[in-house]
This record gives sequence, structure tokens and C-alpha cells, in this order.
Amino acid sequence: MIENIVQSFKQEEEKEKEKELDKSWSELPLHLLCQFSAHLILKDLNTFRAICKSWRLSSPMSPLRPLLEPPYSHSPCLMYLAKHKCTFFHPMHDNGSYQMDIPELRDAFIRYSKYGWLLLSKLDGSVFFFHPFDRIKIELPNYPCKEIFESMSFSSPPTSTDCFVIGIIYYGSKFSIIRRGEVAWTLCEFTDYFRPRGHFINNTPLLYNGRCYRLGLQGDGLPVKVGVFDPHEYLSHPNQYKCRWKYLSYIPPPEDFDYSLRSSYLLESDGKLFVVFELHESEPSIHIYSLNLSSIGPRMKWHKVTNIGNKMLCISSGGSFFELSVAKGMSNKIYVPSVQDNNNIFYSLETKKYHSCFIDYSSRNKSHGRELPNCTWIKPSCIDLDEGFKW
Repeated sequence: MIENIVQSFKQEEEKEKEKELDKSWSELPLHLLCQFSAHLILKDLNTFRAICKSWRLSSPMSPLRPLLEPPYSHSPCLMYLAKHKCTFFHPMHDNGSYQMDIPELRDAFIRYSKYGWLLLSKLDGSVFFFHPFDRIKIELPNYPCKEIFESMSFSSPPTSTDCFVIGIIYYGSKFSIIRRGEVAWTLCEFTDYFRPRGHFINNTPLLYNGRCYRLGLQGDGLPVKVGVFDPHEYLSHPNQYKCRWKYLSYIPPPEDFDYSLRSSYLLESDGKLFVVFELHESEPSIHIYSLNLSSIGPRMKWHKVTNIGNKMLCISSGGSFFELSVAKGMSNKIYVPSVQDNNNIFYSLETKKYHSCFIDYSSRNKSHGRELPNCTWIKPSCIDLDEGFKW
């Protein structure tokens, strides 16, 4: 009899321990659950969400979730921002687009994108970084509203200690810079100006090895040039160093360039500068030139590029970059900021035509499709950021 009573007490004690254990798992801090679930693939995420109500609430099913899973996470997607609604188009996915409401981006303009981060600004002078896949926002000090930035860029991920942001004033007469840890923008003037060629020259500055490169014209007419200056040299010696544009050698423009130029882009890869010209009513439509930065000098020369091997090239006003192709059929192609029937359009350097992976589309000129404003290419990624992080 006594043994039965003791056994009954033991069973009740075990049940209470199990209840306490279940309770402790369900009461884990929300931020820990969110960090953990962010790194799960879809199959494991479904199991995670089935544990209990608190775990399910910590990991809502985002419409962008498939973009974070292989193989889609290995290739960039085109992001288009309209008011606060973001639309993502992935060149490897045949299910059309992914849409997501992001109130933090209401009335914002995409200025630059790299390392999975967006740099955005608003008309009130606010500037901020945003990571769309983890909804992380990093505020920067406002810039003076009277100085309107024509173009902007940043040097490295905003989490890096050496990150800095630069904005160039219209006509390239001034630039403003802010480095991580600073509380205000520094405004500097050039001794001359370096202007773009209307809206055809994409004058987004390219920051590489501390220097700023920009595509444009020094005067009226052809040819196109790349200007460069070192902002840190000026900031280190403001009284001795005059901020002046220096120019690389002329880029030999393709035939009919003057009246058929649609857009142009500047980027860097493996120590080389690349310039991409997209023409309309001309064949071929896209021309690429490269310059080895280690050969800068009196004899430096731009070279025509007709093959990019196992790489894919993504171009947009918000930033352009090369990416190693990880899927069959994506290499040696240029992915443009346009869509046709909710599918990306690319230009093949082999066929010298525009195509799409999932629809019957082929054209020597980009006569169809929809060219997206306020867009950029971005690579899906996850990031962990300490709560106490300060830029």
C-alpha cells in the first residue's frame, strides 16, 4: 500500500517536471526565437512553427522566405520599390514575383545597394540603411535639405568600422561625406565640376579602395570619361589638398553611341573597372569595356569585353555587380532592370539578343518589357545585428 502511494507521488512529480519543462521552452525570449528561426530552411521552419503558439508567432511566414533558400539564395534578385510595396523578381524562379509591404520604406528612394543592404533617402533629408530580408534599419544623420544629392554610394557593409557614405551634388560641383561614428555630414567643394550626360549616363559613384569613381563627361559632347578623386586625402589635409577630379583615359564609344545610348553603368570586379553601354535601335545592344586599375598610367587602355565566362552581370541604377553563376544557363549573360510578364529579362552575349528564362521572348532590341524605376539588384541574405549596434 505504502509503495503504491510513493509510486503515485513520483508519477505526479514527473508530470509536474514535464509541465515546467514545456513551459520553459514556450517562454523563451522572443528575440532568441526570431534569431534562431531566421536561419531555418522552409521544411525545418514548418516543424519549428508547430511546436507551440509562441514559437509560431515568433516566425511569421514571410512571402520572401523562398528567396532565402537554396538555390535562390545563391543568385541576386531584382527589387522594385513603389511607395512602401516591394516587389522581388528572381531570374531562377518561374512563379512570378514576390511582394511585401514594408512601411519603413514609404516614399523612400533607393540610392545604392551592395552586400545585401540598401541605402535609401527621403525628401526630408533622412538617410538610412535597410536590410529587406531581416527588416533591419540603421538611421544616419540627416543631410542638409538645401543640398540635394544627385547620386549616393557607400564603401562597405554598414556594420564595418570603415564604412562611409558619400553623396555628390548636382553637376559634381560638391560632395558630402559621413563616416561611421560621425554625427554630421562634411560638405566639400571641387575646384571644377564633372557633369553627367543627361539621364542616359548613370552617374552613381563607385567606391573602391577608398577612391570615388564616376562616369560622365568633362565638357560638351563625346567622349565619355571616368573621373576619380580620393575623399580621404582631402579630409586629411583640407588646407594642402585641393579636391579636384582626375580623369582616366577616354572610353572608345561604340558606333552610333551619341544618339542611340539608352543607359550606362560603372562597376568594379577583380581589380578592374567595367563600363556597360546599353543602346537602342542598334546591334549589338550592349557593349562592355574594361580597364585594369593596376595599369593606370600614360599607356592605360580600355579593352572591349565580349565574353564574361561563368559569371552573370547585374546592372541597375542602384548598383551593378558581377556574380558567379551557380545555375546552368545563367552564365555569360547581363541581367537588366526590366521584366516581361513578371519574369526577368537578360541579354545574352552569345546570341546578342534579349531573352527570358520562363517565357517565349527573344529580341535584338529591348522593345518589349517594362523597365522598372526605383529598383536595384540585391542578393538574398540573413544577418545578425546586436541590439546595441550604433552606426
